[in-house]
Amino acid sequence: MESMGSPLKEVLEKKAEGDEALLRVRAWEVDESPTVLGYVEVSGWPRPLGSWRLGYVAGVAVDSRGRYYLFHRGSEAPPLICLDEAGERLHSWGRGAFVRPHMAKCDDDDNIWLIDDGGHVLHLFSPEGELLRTLGEKGVPGEDGSHFNRPTDIAFGQGGDLYVSDGYGNRRVARFDKGLSFLSQRGSEGEGKGQFVLPHAITTDPDGLVYVADRLKWRVEIFDPEGGFLRQWTHIGKPIGVVCAPDGCVYVLDRVNTRVTKVDRSGEIIGFFEVPGVGGERSMTAHDIAVASNGDILIAHSDGRAQLFRLS
Repeated sequence: MESMGSPLKEVLEKKAEGDEALLRVRAWEVDESPTVLGYVEVSGWPRPLGSWRLGYVAGVAVDSRGRYYLFHRGSEAPPLICLDEAGERLHSWGRGAFVRPHMAKCDDDDNIWLIDDGGHVLHLFSPEGELLRTLGEKGVPGEDGSHFNRPTDIAFGQGGDLYVSDGYGNRRVARFDKGLSFLSQRGSEGEGKGQFVLPHAITTDPDGLVYVADRLKWRVEIFDPEGGFLRQWTHIGKPIGVVCAPDGCVYVLDRVNTRVTKVDRSGEIIGFFEVPGVGGERSMTAHDIAVASNGDILIAHSDGRAQLFRLS
């Protein structure tokens, strides 16, 4: 047996210290999660959809009643499909209603916002598919309080405020009150703090702070509710999706490094797990993430897949 002062022990201790340091600067270089999060992929989810075929699954969402949504770009099935936790189909709608589906997000009333980046609008629907509200003017790009240019995502702040990441055409976050009146906007194109290269996803935490996944700059920028820049995380990877979950932690979907990283609100990495592709290969197709109140994690993929990960 090796002694306590053995060269082997020293090597292992140095490796552990190295991983701990890397988690704070380049976490994607660390192979083993500091904590076993316990997530496993649910095989056979969703259940077969009959003759329907999913296209690019751009958005996923979950509500408080256990309804799981897929928002996709294919022509061989309705663009919005609602499933139960077992993956069985409940509802569907939206044929012809969207130009280019992007993210999806359920609000506190269990209605669902669907972001149409090709149509430059965001629509709010009931779970049964009734159109309730619209932000933007369909087919008309712009950069003011009533127009967007390829918006990407929406988040809900304190007092009913809404934050829209806008997006591919504009490089800003637009803020609205609960009546959809325009309040302010922050951001511009650039790599500086408070600027954006591509604001691709957005979320808020219980304190009202706003987290923006600046996808092409490999960072998550964090703002106060009024849009003041606070800090940024550059150690997690290339974030394509970000969500503050019911457990109070932030989950970052890193498409390039094919993993979901769980982070506390100080930026400390709690753990991560890999998102496998077809046949267990690396997946460079992940596009959106949602976390349910029961801990389920739903991942959208551009290759026509949706994955559900559940705590084992």
